[in-house]
Amino acid sequence: MLVILRVVFGGALFYGIVVTRRYAAAHPESGDVMGAFHLAVCVLLAIVNALVWAPYFGAKISEPITGTITKSTYVERRNYLLRLIYWVRDRGWRRCAALLCFLEGIHHPDQPTAFVIGLKSARPGSWLEKVYAREVFKFDNAQNCLQAFAVLRKHGVDPRPHHNPEVNLLLMTLERTVQPEPVKVAVPPAPEPPEVQRNPRIRLFETDPGAKGD
Repeated sequence: MLVILRVVFGGALFYGIVVTRRYAAAHPESGDVMGAFHLAVCVLLAIVNALVWAPYFGAKISEPITGTITKSTYVERRNYLLRLIYWVRDRGWRRCAALLCFLEGIHHPDQPTAFVIGLKSARPGSWLEKVYAREVFKFDNAQNCLQAFAVLRKHGVDPRPHHNPEVNLLLMTLERTVQPEPVKVAVPPAPEPPEVQRNPRIRLFETDPGAKGD
C-alpha cells in the first residue's frame, strides 16, 4: 500500500510541476491567482511525498548502523508445523526434522527458524545442508551467518558479500592469521660510563682547597 501511495503522490507532484510551469509560461501577466494556487498544490504534494518517502530513505541511511539490532532479532510465529518440527527434533529424529524444515521454509521463507533448525539437523556434507546454509546466510544474525559460512566453505561455495556490512566485517576476521612472534634482537650491554672528573675551576666554598684563586 505504501508503495502505491509513493507512486501516486510522486506522479501527482510531477504532473503538478508540469502544469504550473506551462501555466506560468502561458499567462505571464501579474495579479493572476491561479499560478499561486498551482504552487500551493505542489507544495502540499511535496509534503505528502516527504511523508511517504521518509521511512524508505531513513531505513536506507540507518540500516548499516541499526541493521544488526532491528533485523538480527525476530519474533517467531509459532504454528503447527513448527511445533511438530520441535517435537521431532527433541526426540532425536534429525532427518525427519530436516525434511519438515524444508516444508516450513517453503511456507515461511521470510523466517529463519526452520532454516536454522534444518541446518543443524541435516546430514553433514549433504545437498540439503548446503541449501539450508544458503538460506541462513541471507539473514542478519551474526552467529548463524558464521555457521552457514563455514558450512558453505566446506561445500566449496563462497557466499560473500553479505548485504549487512557488519556481518562482512565479522567474516573478514576469520581470514586473519596469527602473526608470529617477532625475533628478539640481542643488544650488547652498554659500557660503563666514564668517571666524572671535577673541574678545578669551579669554586663551591671559600675554603675549598681544590679551587684556584681569582
